[in-house]
Amino acid sequence: MLSVIVPTYDERGALPELLDRLNATFDLGGLTAEIIVVDDGSPDGTADLAEALADRYPVRVLRRPGKMGLASAVLDGLKLAQGELIAVMDADLSHPPEALLPMVRAIEEEGADLAVGSRYVANGGMEDWPWHRQLVSLVANKLTWGLTPVHDATSGFFVVRRSALEGVCLNPIGFKIGLEVIARARYQRCVEVPFVFTDRKHGFSKFTSREVIAFLKQLAILYGEKYGDRFGLVRSKA
Repeated sequence: MLSVIVPTYDERGALPELLDRLNATFDLGGLTAEIIVVDDGSPDGTADLAEALADRYPVRVLRRPGKMGLASAVLDGLKLAQGELIAVMDADLSHPPEALLPMVRAIEEEGADLAVGSRYVANGGMEDWPWHRQLVSLVANKLTWGLTPVHDATSGFFVVRRSALEGVCLNPIGFKIGLEVIARARYQRCVEVPFVFTDRKHGFSKFTSREVIAFLKQLAILYGEKYGDRFGLVRSKA
């Protein structure tokens, strides 16, 4: 079973199309799947709409009292997920639901434990995204090179075996939960699956300077854990 976790905040405009395309993707791939919408108190009624659509689509809704962050939303969704495979994607259609099929097949048929949607491999790319956001994305990915060989560690679009997350402590900081999974999950093989990122057509971007600061803090923690002892930065627990 595949569990698709979708964090939301004011995504009412995109939600019907997202659910319809996800459901069509499940049918096309013969997938048994569920969609877990984790909503952070959207004032536009996203959670209400998701619940209203639950009679047409395999949707469950987790309501949270306010904006508590994308990473923590994914972790709360994971607690409800019933699938052996866990997918995480954005609600704004920038992550095409159809791209889930090759990601799932990379795990089920090719033996991968983690499949990452990538804009920076052959046949991947970006459309209708402002140049300054593309620049930020490129720089952010360069900053992860010391942590992982994955070309697109910040896409936020991935499918992972639940077993690769068992016993793993994921830090709910910021909005780059995909980087946390790539850096910490227990997997033998990771593959990057190309997709074309398309800028949102509904709602507004949640990207602010606060997200940048949280990402830099996340990097500092991950680099410290990986290389701190090499430079004598890890304190003794004695």
